[in-house]
Amino acid sequence: MHSGRPIGSFVIDKVSTGGSLSQATEIIHNIRDSPVHALFMDCTHDNEVPAQKRDARDTLPNAALVNMCACATGSVMGYDEIYPKLIDLVSEPRLYQSSFSDHEVKVGAGRGGIGRIKKLLNQIHAYMGRHGYDETFIHHEGEYITVHRMHPNTRKGYFMVAHTAFPGYGEGHGTLSPVHLDGTKAKLIGSWKLDVDVSNYAKRAVADDKEFLRGLPSSVSDLSGIAIQLKDYATVISMPSYFPPGSIAIFETWIPTMERSDSLDQYVTDGASQAFGDCSLVDLNFIMYRSEPEERDGSNGKDGVYTIPGHGQLVYAGLQGWWSCLRDVIRHNKLGHPISNHLREGPWAMDYIVGRLDRMAKNKQYSSLLKPAAWLRSRFDAIKKVPSFLRPRYFALTVQVAYDAAWARGMDLLNDNVQNAQGFVQDLAMVSVQMTGYMHSASLNPFGPVPSMAAGLPHFSSSWARCWGRDIFISLRGLYLATGRYSDAHNHIMAFASVLKHGMIPNLLSDGKLPRYNSRDSIWFFHQMVQDYTKMVPNGLDLLQETVHRRFLPYDDTYFEFDDPRAYSQKSTIEQIIQESLQRHASGLSFREANAGPDLDMQMKDDGFDIEIHVDWETGIIFGGNQSNCGTWMDKMGESDKAGSKGVPGTPRDGAPVEITGLLASTLAWVANLHDNGLYHFSGVTKDDGQHISFKEWAALLHSSFERCYYVPVDASQDGFYDVNSNIVNRRGIYKDLYRSGKEYEDYQLRPNFPIAMTVAPHLFTQDKALNALEQADKHLRGPTGMATLDPSDLNYRPYYINSEDSTDFSTSKGRNYHQGPEWIWPTGFFLRAFLKFDLMRKSTKAERTEAFQQITRRLEGCKVAIRDSPWAGLAELTQKNGEFCGDSVSAAHAGCMMITNLAAVPNSGMVCWYLVGPLLRCEGVCQSMMQLLSERKRRLVLGMKGKEADDMISQRTTDGP
Repeated sequence: MHSGRPIGSFVIDKVSTGGSLSQATEIIHNIRDSPVHALFMDCTHDNEVPAQKRDARDTLPNAALVNMCACATGSVMGYDEIYPKLIDLVSEPRLYQSSFSDHEVKVGAGRGGIGRIKKLLNQIHAYMGRHGYDETFIHHEGEYITVHRMHPNTRKGYFMVAHTAFPGYGEGHGTLSPVHLDGTKAKLIGSWKLDVDVSNYAKRAVADDKEFLRGLPSSVSDLSGIAIQLKDYATVISMPSYFPPGSIAIFETWIPTMERSDSLDQYVTDGASQAFGDCSLVDLNFIMYRSEPEERDGSNGKDGVYTIPGHGQLVYAGLQGWWSCLRDVIRHNKLGHPISNHLREGPWAMDYIVGRLDRMAKNKQYSSLLKPAAWLRSRFDAIKKVPSFLRPRYFALTVQVAYDAAWARGMDLLNDNVQNAQGFVQDLAMVSVQMTGYMHSASLNPFGPVPSMAAGLPHFSSSWARCWGRDIFISLRGLYLATGRYSDAHNHIMAFASVLKHGMIPNLLSDGKLPRYNSRDSIWFFHQMVQDYTKMVPNGLDLLQETVHRRFLPYDDTYFEFDDPRAYSQKSTIEQIIQESLQRHASGLSFREANAGPDLDMQMKDDGFDIEIHVDWETGIIFGGNQSNCGTWMDKMGESDKAGSKGVPGTPRDGAPVEITGLLASTLAWVANLHDNGLYHFSGVTKDDGQHISFKEWAALLHSSFERCYYVPVDASQDGFYDVNSNIVNRRGIYKDLYRSGKEYEDYQLRPNFPIAMTVAPHLFTQDKALNALEQADKHLRGPTGMATLDPSDLNYRPYYINSEDSTDFSTSKGRNYHQGPEWIWPTGFFLRAFLKFDLMRKSTKAERTEAFQQITRRLEGCKVAIRDSPWAGLAELTQKNGEFCGDSVSAAHAGCMMITNLAAVPNSGMVCWYLVGPLLRCEGVCQSMMQLLSERKRRLVLGMKGKEADDMISQRTTDGP
């Protein structure tokens, strides 16, 4: 326990990644685990001496082993002189005597104990202690113990062989196997044996001396015959046939290739910032991330994510995959971990990292990878020359430096909201880099490569499964707008606008070649993100007049292939796209999905392919769907023949889902306001009866109907004022999840969807009713990180999702309960935004507003821990009950919505810092999360805002909302 750290220990201190280590002004030192500082003695006044306990000859190897330890050492008078037994200090009348006390002690062989060799041992011990020789390797073989103690930078060291002595061992038996010191040279300092006369005569002579305490007759003699040979860059030390118990040998060691080891430390940490300084965010997506399907896609199936023998496949092919594995190995110095063993065995990991960059850099869009590849290659070439036992240390140091440099480059390319934020927000922001990259099989454009957003990692990251309309537009605000990635936001808006059909954007983009139109909510999340774009991006309103080529003909439901002459033959402005979608919904939609049948969806019943959507002009609410399809984000279709659930959705949510109604209200208010200000040419839409209705009129109709249709009053006596069936109410003081669905009881289920409507359309809600409903959700739905997808008091509540289960249980077989209780994380973002919005409405003082911010921060704590601990560097799509891990968690790109509010208030300084994050990104099994900014244009991270200015900003939030 006092030997110091193992040789080749990992570096846990972070070093500057600037231009030169010699110019570094800051090194962050991490606190290390260490034993209590100790005084380690070869013998104390309470110990029996070796002559009593073991064999008197063990005095020398025991002392040598103690002096090789990395701690303070000590001894007692009589140990070096080889007293025959422990002295009774209380009653002993004799005087001490030692030949080492009469004159200068010279190092070497001689009689009268081990003092001459002990002096050398003390000198070496003191030298190693003063100069930081704190890495040690200990080997035990039979009665032999070897100790190698080394300096972590210069790699100079001392190596000792000790042959211990125990009773009855005589002259010993067996030998020490040849010692191989990889890449190391050694020089013999000396080798000695101890002989002690332990005869009865000698013991009596010592005991009979009445005046002085004396040791047993002894002598230290030189030994010869040790062979030191250099074989294949390794020193081989072979002990002679005669190396009896009580013998030691001491060597000085050094590593020729590392005589300036500090230079290697400097070299592998030098120039990383410059090497990664020209990389784009898409370059960083490849350098740092790429899940298995993405890596296969980019290499035409040839390469995948690296697999470490004995450990398994990394989560990413890029640096994050390596770092997620190494960070715990470094923190706990796990030199026995499979990755450490693998690195010692060969250079394959280094070749893989450089090789994938070299191959991808040959592509024009990735030419900036040449410099990072060259930097890594030169560092790894140097590391390949060091002894194999040091490779894990320097590999980990290089990966850490490269990872930090790539991360820093990512921060440079994101906006001030990210750069000036706390670490949690920066972690969330990097999800935008994880999720956006080039894919051969999934471009935003069918005619060329355009970086696209993955719906989830790893399963929803390639081919048709990559780009989901709903997921992208739930995520876009946080992933792109909040981080300043306006061009990426623009590309995704234009891509989905170009494939508008039936007044809807597709659920699945499929490059625009085979889009599928079966999600009723996607178009409304699209409208919300276009609205946010116009408010948050400088000159964002210009987007409305930009044109896109149409994959299908405007106001025409005819389907044709993407290479048909009609495809992309006409153009529309984004304004016209919005108007067409509103008009088609106002007129009513009725169509059957193109290519309907098992080739399109092998689980769906035939009538599930029929899409019906209409407006109830008595209320202004949009209705749609049927009991055989599932057109919202809660879209799990039953799949089990055994349970009889095949083709029966777990959550059809037909009728009028509350979030669609809220998103509709937000869109109507926005376009009405634009029209009033001369920024939107259309005043309204034509209803299915041919009459015109303005946006203002439609919005007013919706507003007047909303709470009557959706609110369930606390007091049953008030039911008559609302559209409520008192006989099937399960929980009061909430907003219905649905209105007039195919199963009436499903209307009254408490789910986490109403906060979406609250966030985008707060004007629909009465403040006290909204706060009460939010308190219900906070109490009954909110988990450590996510929101339960169904009220635990509901009879259909099944909080454990196991997709692989194929049982006879109708509710859970094949994961049909995906949205019937498991806790999804992305709705937490909308819940927190709504919670903050309505909580601030009732706050009048600065202290009260600060308390509101703190309430949000407290509810984010679980997510902070989760993203820090996740190997995917993100947040899980969902968890089981109470935040339990879900092994079948499927992912999607919803981190853009998670967290509005990582708001931090600092009331004692009078300054308010806003770290605003958006809806949480789902990610396969372990996924992501992201950020939302304030909704109005150019609202930035607020730093240094004091006094009335801060109060005014906070007050404005109570009306504009976060």
